[in-house]
This record gives sequence, structure tokens and C-alpha cells, in this order.
Amino acid sequence: MQTKYIGLILGVLVFIILVSGCVSGNATKVNVVNNTYSGNGVSFKIPSNWQVTKVVSESNTNIDINKNNPKDGTSITVAILPNPKGMSNQGLINMIQNPINQDSTKEILNNTTTVDGNIAYENTYLVNDSNRFNQTMKEQQINFIKNGNTYALIFDAPVQSFDQEKSNFNITLNSFKVV
Repeated sequence: MQTKYIGLILGVLVFIILVSGCVSGNATKVNVVNNTYSGNGVSFKIPSNWQVTKVVSESNTNIDINKNNPKDGTSITVAILPNPKGMSNQGLINMIQNPINQDSTKEILNNTTTVDGNIAYENTYLVNDSNRFNQTMKEQQINFIKNGNTYALIFDAPVQSFDQEKSNFNITLNSFKVV
């Protein structure tokens, strides 16, 4: 029962943070060198001319990467969440593989891939985003567990431009390392 409760809380927390883009804590702009972010135990490249903001709260760290003009909602988010105490890696994997779907989302892909040599779980959604951008967004979430943390890489763009942004998203995905 406790594992289900913790799983539900973690699943809802991750979903709200990653899908809605709502963050709390102190947001700070991050200067990157040679289009590479390095900090918080991770490093990765970012698309040229995109901006990086970091938000650190008590429960997680979000590194938000946005185009210089983010009005359409195209973004990359790297979330680093400490694994809940008492929860096994398998329990977390089960949550990642079977996330809680909200009424505004429709899962269109559930797959596995590899990130930095780790098995990662990929979920792709169509999200009816009537609050922020008044359009349907496509969101790809890639999650894996390492060193007591769950790492989530989230790629968002309007449905009609998601495939065009894939090369930008892959810059971060293919260079992501836990250091």
C-alpha cells in the first residue's frame, strides 16, 4: 500500500512538473560554455542559441532549455528527482513504464531506449494544452534510474513542428551523461 501511495505521489508530481511546465523555487539563468551544460551531476549539449534556466527546489532540480522565442512551447526539460526512500528501482521502473494518464493526454508510444548506457523508458503523448499555448503539443518523456536518482528528459513542441525539432532534441539526448 505504501509503495502504491509513494508511486502515485511521484507519478503525479513528475507529470505536473513536466507536462505543465509549472515550477517553483528560484529560477536562475545559466550560462553555458560551447553549448554544453555541466552541473548537478549531469552534462549535455544544448541546441545553438537556446537559453538555459535552472530551478532547484527541495524535491527536484529542473533544467529548462528553451528557444530564444519560446512562445510556441518548444522546450527541453531535464528533471533530476531523488528516488523516494524505501522504494525499489523495480517499483520506480513500473511507475515509469505505466505512468498516470490525465484527461488531457493520450499516450501514443511506450518503448525502451538507451541513454548514457542505461536502459531508459520512453513515453510519447499528445497533450491538449489549452491553458498555456492553446494547441495540441507532442511530448516525449525519456526516463531512467541511476545513482539513486530518476532522470527525466522531456521534449515538447506543437504537434505540427515536433518532427522538425527532433534534430535539436537529439543534440541533448545523444550527449546526455551522468557524471
